[in-house]
Amino acid sequence: MNWDWLLKLGLIIYGLLIFALSLRILMKRRPVGVTLAWLLFLYILPGLGLFFYLLFGERYLGRIRARRANQQFQYYSLWLQRILVTQQTSLPTTAVVRPVMELTRGSIGMPVISGSQWQLFSEAPEVFHTLINDINDAKETIFFEFYILEAKGSVEPVLAALESAVGRGVHVNLILDSVGSNRFLRSSRCQQMRDQGIRILDALHANYLRMTLRRQDLRQHRKLIAIDNRIAYTGSMNLADPVFFKTKSGVGPWVDVMVRLEGDITKIIQGTLIFDWEMETGIRLEKHLDWPTFEHTSDSNQMQLLPSGPALDEEILLQVLLTAIHNAQRSVIITTPYFVPDEALLQALKSAAKRGLDVTLIVPRKNDSKLAQYAGRSFYHELLVAGVQLLRFNGGLLHSKTVIIDDHLVLIGSVNLDMRSIWLNFEATLIVDDARFCQALLKIIDEYSKQSEPLYLNVWQKRAYARRVLENIAQLASPLL
Repeated sequence: MNWDWLLKLGLIIYGLLIFALSLRILMKRRPVGVTLAWLLFLYILPGLGLFFYLLFGERYLGRIRARRANQQFQYYSLWLQRILVTQQTSLPTTAVVRPVMELTRGSIGMPVISGSQWQLFSEAPEVFHTLINDINDAKETIFFEFYILEAKGSVEPVLAALESAVGRGVHVNLILDSVGSNRFLRSSRCQQMRDQGIRILDALHANYLRMTLRRQDLRQHRKLIAIDNRIAYTGSMNLADPVFFKTKSGVGPWVDVMVRLEGDITKIIQGTLIFDWEMETGIRLEKHLDWPTFEHTSDSNQMQLLPSGPALDEEILLQVLLTAIHNAQRSVIITTPYFVPDEALLQALKSAAKRGLDVTLIVPRKNDSKLAQYAGRSFYHELLVAGVQLLRFNGGLLHSKTVIIDDHLVLIGSVNLDMRSIWLNFEATLIVDDARFCQALLKIIDEYSKQSEPLYLNVWQKRAYARRVLENIAQLASPLL
């Protein structure tokens, strides 16, 4: 056998593969940083780069799921259009809120809902206590959607309440991410709940044997609950007790914020959960949809749900963030556990600070993701130079994901300010125009500030040279995080 000939043939085939993949990367027309990062990875570590691009390089849902998503979105869009036609709600007139809500409505057809009742929770025990009471009062349907479910501590009574509800004849549906909730999905506790009649979906099932058919790191990252089209929850908290969750990571307790909602906005949230269920299963749950009645209310607050992900307008989340920041006139306050922005978002924050706005970014001092932590720190210097106030939270892993513009507009939900949340994950953001809601959230953020220490430019410049090198190396991967 002529081994030299086989070697040459192998090199030719491999070279053609690299060339074809390079051309494919270039023709995808993604942000320049993402394109360059993949090309760099491909040529520095050619074999590994080829493997990882097949695994993580493109936003494809898979043929069957993509077809379902397209079919369900057509039906879902008609449902939203009928709501838009029948409702009488006018958009806010304020310069910062109206463009954001117009963009969300124009892009994915989301109506603006008036008169919602809300409660903000910053402590997990309050969330669990209130949620159990709501589950015990459920009459027809319960939908849960979480990235992580961990059956420990205060979560166990919630699961017991769900079992009791299904025993009363309530339809109980859980959508859990395949990766985030992997341990629970493989547990006997999960099987026990299924045996009692609770329907549990292993969403976006990770199967590395089929990596060429669907990207494996597209995750279902939403935190949503809907009960009887009457009550809903959203925010940043996974279904996990912070007393027990990731205690060995050394970052302290996870600190979250959740919103409990009543009113017509809950019907929009339940509709989104039904869309996600149908996308995974292909089973139509039309009977669980409900139509908002739009009764007159004296409460003038306005809310809008922004679901984002590969099955929807892929740029809507980034466009909403940029629109909100660019239209800010006084202040921008952000809390996020993972801060790895793309170039457009970074420039928007720097521009706002240079315009004289008060721009505050609150991040945890310690993080469970070292790569994201170092990549995020690589942006600190230019933010500080631009005038952004950086606060590092010392009370645990600050996991709340909020944006407040001009002490008026609020974005709150599951979205991290990193490229994974913005471009890849299925996320949910609640857009709120309500002075009382904003003030209540600002009180919570004020408590975060009291447990944080400001980072000053002259201090940051004195960090070790080796750490700067590590941060800049991590930044190379930031477009891929």
